[in-house]
Amino acid sequence: MLAVENVTFAYVEGSPVLSGIDFSASKGEVVAIVGRNGAGKSTLLRLLNGLYQPAEGRVVVDGLSTSDTPVHELAQHIGTVFQAPEQQIFNATIRGEIAFGPKQQGLSGEALDKRIAEVLQRIGLPDSGDEHPLDIDASARRLVAVGSVLAMQPPILLLDEPQRGLDKAAMQRLETIIAEEKARGTLVLLVCHDMDFVARRADRVLALARGVLSADKLTAEFFTDTALTEAAGVETPDVLSLSLDLGLPPCLTPTAFTQAYMTRRVGGT
Repeated sequence: MLAVENVTFAYVEGSPVLSGIDFSASKGEVVAIVGRNGAGKSTLLRLLNGLYQPAEGRVVVDGLSTSDTPVHELAQHIGTVFQAPEQQIFNATIRGEIAFGPKQQGLSGEALDKRIAEVLQRIGLPDSGDEHPLDIDASARRLVAVGSVLAMQPPILLLDEPQRGLDKAAMQRLETIIAEEKARGTLVLLVCHDMDFVARRADRVLALARGVLSADKLTAEFFTDTALTEAAGVETPDVLSLSLDLGLPPCLTPTAFTQAYMTRRVGGT
């Protein structure tokens, strides 16, 4: 579904930001891209959606080379929510914002109305379609940006720091959306600095360090390898640290921690 083949990219010739990046990802995966500030995470997303072109190597999305395919055509296959999603919003109503993408795909009438209603429900704004996006709170506005991309039903979804600035309710809704997209077979790639969020939602971690891919591991394998987390400059998730401090098996989610803790108590160890 997505292949990055030995990609190198530089803003200034001779000073690569990314070098020799090579990985693939399949439908139904949730893949987190982590690393220090300036490691090239957001740059990588822009290479994936065709906004940037590699100096070397190639990116293939659903069988299409990003170097040979117009960005508007790639957008039918890969949707992006940028780091400042409010900047993606330009319609006067939430309904109009959600409808814009599907209209470009040729959807109209009852089918369009149904798509809009489904997305409004998913982002928690079923009765707010006629409101102006600037009249709702920042968390809800960020979910509108997510919804505008979901409405196009892309098989690949790119999220750049999607959890940033969300309140608790919006965070829970975002996590539900990611889980639903995974169940639908969507490939989700997310850039994230919140390692607890990554631990809860990602199946796999790609770590960038100094412009190279320093790790490509299952989430549990990545976070339990101190050398890998230190190289990437990321913290160990709180729930994992707590489980290890208590001598429990490595736990990545509160639910897993509770189960492990109760199992030990029942077992008397």
